[in-house]
Amino acid sequence: VMGGVFCCIDGTNLVRGSFGYGGQEFQEQEDADALRLIEVFDEFCRAKGLGFELEIFFDGAHRAALAAKAAHLRVSFSRELKADALILDRVRARTYAGGKATVVTADAELGGQVTEEGGGWLRVRPGARLESVLQAIAGRFAR
Repeated sequence: VMGGVFCCIDGTNLVRGSFGYGGQEFQEQEDADALRLIEVFDEFCRAKGLGFELEIFFDGAHRAALAAKAAHLRVSFSRELKADALILDRVRARTYAGGKATVVTADAELGGQVTEEGGGWLRVRPGARLESVLQAIAGRFAR
């Protein structure tokens, strides 16, 4: 749906930023928090209805347990690439097609690249709680 809202969520950035950790020793906790992130955003998209499209990007290998929880949004895994590369590709494709993608991240480097490519950047404060991120998205796209 090209006329609707399209959001790219930097999932790894939000999970690690909101909960303050990273690295292999935290993989189990990171997966649990990623699952919560997906469930919360999935419910958000269900409530918003058609015309609101959201895709969450995670670094690393595909994790079926996470992807299976998404009924109203798309979950993408970067495998060997960084998720940032996939996000930028999505922004470019959307811009090329005459639409606009907004990226939700605390990563200033990625946010800068997104705006250079014609996308929107919803800057998340590092350590922001998930609820405040949802409020910021809802506020940005309240129509």
